[in-house]
Amino acid sequence: MSLSWHWRDWPLKAKLLFLTLSTSALGIALVCFSLATLESRNYRNQMASELDTIASILAEQSAAAVLFEDRGQLNNILKSLQRIDTIQLGCIYDTAGNLLSELAQTSNAGSCPDLAMPQRLGFTDDHYQLLAPITVDDDTIGQLFLKCHLEVLDHHIRTFALAALGIGLVILVFVAIVAIRLQRVIAQPILALSDTAGQITQAHDYSLRAPVAGNDELGQLGKVFNEMIGTIESQNRRILNSQRELERTVEERTAELSLANRELEAFSYSVSHDLRQPLRAIDGFSQAMQEDCAGQLDQTARDYLSRVRSAAVRMGHLIDGLLILSRVSRQPLNYETVDISAMTSEICRELVEMNGDPPTRIDIQPDIRVGGDSRLLRIAFQNLLENAWKYSAKKPERRIEITAEPGQHAITISIRDNGAGFDMKYAEKLFTAFNRLHSPAEFAGTGIGLATVYRVIRRHHGNVSAHSVLGESATFHVNLPLPA
Repeated sequence: MSLSWHWRDWPLKAKLLFLTLSTSALGIALVCFSLATLESRNYRNQMASELDTIASILAEQSAAAVLFEDRGQLNNILKSLQRIDTIQLGCIYDTAGNLLSELAQTSNAGSCPDLAMPQRLGFTDDHYQLLAPITVDDDTIGQLFLKCHLEVLDHHIRTFALAALGIGLVILVFVAIVAIRLQRVIAQPILALSDTAGQITQAHDYSLRAPVAGNDELGQLGKVFNEMIGTIESQNRRILNSQRELERTVEERTAELSLANRELEAFSYSVSHDLRQPLRAIDGFSQAMQEDCAGQLDQTARDYLSRVRSAAVRMGHLIDGLLILSRVSRQPLNYETVDISAMTSEICRELVEMNGDPPTRIDIQPDIRVGGDSRLLRIAFQNLLENAWKYSAKKPERRIEITAEPGQHAITISIRDNGAGFDMKYAEKLFTAFNRLHSPAEFAGTGIGLATVYRVIRRHHGNVSAHSVLGESATFHVNLPLPA
């Protein structure tokens, strides 16, 4: 693994040079080995042929002496082998295998073998042995045994191998010189391409182009690289133009939004001050007429005055709801850890103090904590609990249950009541402003409370949903992030 990583870190020139030299060295080594093997085989065959010829000549010369058992003549014949350094041992036998003459030229030549035993002939270890028949008129009258050492053969092969190795090294040096020149030719375009890519990466200047040399694969690679850089340059230009256009659009939209916010603030101020004043006058004069002129009015007029006052009160509540809805949409968030259990307990105590009928049972799961703005979350949960309080007022016993189920990143808080509930086919309209699923005669309200809840929860990147059984219960599920 370490060698592999080192190889990957090598420069391209070094890789090309190493591959060229290693391939060439392997080829030269295989050629030298093949030539040495072939030369060794040829020299062995030549040596065997020469010794066979010598043995044939000696066998022909010693035929008469063997026939008449002339040992002196046989000794003289074997002494002629002293001029041949490679022959260590010469032996002449009769037909019965009896030794007639022997010549040992070296101290380690050994003794003539017993022909009664099987003999290893040919090349054996570091010797060559042969056994030639001595014949007269095609009749074998004896045997000639020769034993030769292979020092000359070994010396010849070593000399040949050294010569081949020297020639191979000379060739490898020449190949290295040529490879260095060729790898420059091959690597230069790739290195130029790499340098250009590095300059583009550092300077982010997509106007740079890599030099292109030739129409081979490297030339085509350079052309494709330049085309790719040109495409990136044009795309960057379009992106920059789009970014500037987007920035202008954002600035325009921001200015429009700022203007809209200022208009909304002016509208809120107008609603809070300008509309409330005539509304208070209508309610005040209506009350004065009821109190001071009641005796001068018939029942119908008194009923009309009562309706006027009720409408004025309802209008005041509607204005309050609109102001709250506007404020929760614009008020900046102040994130902190909020104890929902403590908050809802306080809201429920306030509701019990205002109206404790019918008897109420409230179950709140302890230690429910979320991350968010405590002021806005109080507005949301107060609206949800006031709804639960209001819509369960007609039950013999009001029951409200607050539970929580934590997840990995968020927590789902459920507020369940045993009130009037609603038809689930209208659930999509539940969180839309001014949409009410019950008539004012059944349950009073402005239709803004749940819209306010929805905006508060969405501003906290949460979600709110509801499930109900008409006439039995309603459950609101609020999903909020866990505290950081």
